[in-house]
Amino acid sequence: MTPEQLQQYVEAALKQRDQFNLVFYPLTIVLSIGGAWLISYVRAKGKNLATKEDISEITRKVESIKTDLATKQHFNQIRYEREMKVFEEIWPKLCELQEAVLALRPVMDTSPQEGETKESRKLKRAENFTAAFVNFRTAIKHSRPFYPPVIWDELGIVLKLCWGEATEFGIFSDERKPRDYWEKAMNNAKVVNEQIDKTCEAIRTRLSKFDSN
Repeated sequence: MTPEQLQQYVEAALKQRDQFNLVFYPLTIVLSIGGAWLISYVRAKGKNLATKEDISEITRKVESIKTDLATKQHFNQIRYEREMKVFEEIWPKLCELQEAVLALRPVMDTSPQEGETKESRKLKRAENFTAAFVNFRTAIKHSRPFYPPVIWDELGIVLKLCWGEATEFGIFSDERKPRDYWEKAMNNAKVVNEQIDKTCEAIRTRLSKFDSN
């Protein structure tokens, strides 16, 4: 490896700083070994042309990059811990929302209990959904700055789908239910569950990017 190749490697790696420092550990090793080698190379290759100032400048640049990498690594660790905390806080609320939205129009429903009317049961289910929906929406809105746009987008889709199911649940009375009422309910439940699974996978993918740090 020549000094020019070492410099090209460093510059290429530094361009990937926003990609969770996937190359930072090997780069640090290269700098530790390559820095000392580069100084020896300059001494041997340049002979009388290599001054103390040249060697000092090389050493300064290598140490500066190593310090920058260490700082970046530190802040990435903080970011990981913060995002993990956010996901741990919102996931139980997402599970509550999932349970509440699927309970609006369950495929296998039971008859009203003693003293319960269809209308009162419908109202109770709507209230449970509303509470879970507001709780989840508030949680993700308050945490929005702490996770990337891709996660925000997936969570937004969950909210939209759940609200759509709640809307269909609320606009029809027993007398006005269309023939495909239950078919739509089953399809909505399937789509909601698939989107929640997709959101879960997006979070796992996001967090796995820190594993190389």
